[in-house]
Amino acid sequence: RALCAPLREAAAQREAELQNELNELGVAFAQGRQEHAELTQELASLRARRSNIDDQQVRLRSALCETLTLDETAMPYAGELIQVRDDERDWEGAAERLLRSFGLSLLVPDAHYAAVSEWVDRTQLKGRFVYFRVRPSKKDLRGELPALHPDSMARKLAIKPDSPFYPWLERELAHRFDLACCTSQDQFRREARAITRAGQIKGTGERHEKDDRHRIDDRSRYVLGWSNQAKIAALEAKAKALQARLAEAGQRIAALQKEQQQARERLQALDKLGTNLLVVEAG
Repeated sequence: RALCAPLREAAAQREAELQNELNELGVAFAQGRQEHAELTQELASLRARRSNIDDQQVRLRSALCETLTLDETAMPYAGELIQVRDDERDWEGAAERLLRSFGLSLLVPDAHYAAVSEWVDRTQLKGRFVYFRVRPSKKDLRGELPALHPDSMARKLAIKPDSPFYPWLERELAHRFDLACCTSQDQFRREARAITRAGQIKGTGERHEKDDRHRIDDRSRYVLGWSNQAKIAALEAKAKALQARLAEAGQRIAALQKEQQQARERLQALDKLGTNLLVVEAG
């Protein structure tokens, strides 16, 4: 009977360890399944259109236009009309990082401004929404285009040629994103406004920022461009890798559950043995 106690203690400890590991894996597995469901939804949305804009933003625009009986094509997101020039692809990641917030901004023609403003004010958007009022070109007060830096990020961007927003975007890009694209730290430190390929940004007032919460080459987060084939491919690869990890996690959970059941059966057997020994000793 004295031998049963340490055996039972070891079996109980192992069963508890298995339960803790199962709890942790269960949480990670549930999170992985949620992420995979979101990826699947995003892919379905992307395949139904050509835009790289996030599905949440696309649905928000759809709700706005449906309520106001407006054509969605009349109110594009800035990112749907801008992309990095083919001969400047080395700067694509940096451009995506720099322009992400601007690219996710809706362009609202002046004629629809009042209706959109009222809808936004009375609607619980459940998220962040940015839009620009775009006045007719002849009334725009931004003035002529500024002289761009020779290495300006604005020079590396293309605007969709047939867009009625072309003049407005041309001015906005020139004013907002005239940052020198620097290939050396010496140049980066010299320039007043600058950006590196790695995504470090130097703005006005000596402010510097580098946001590496996501990889700079993660195409699944890109929002610029009027073709989304590259983003679809990136998300498909991401979903496939996640599916493989979920399968491995599922196998590990099944193996742990089997081992846990065996541990519980050992505990029951040891308890039964201990009870029988007590009866024998009492007799």
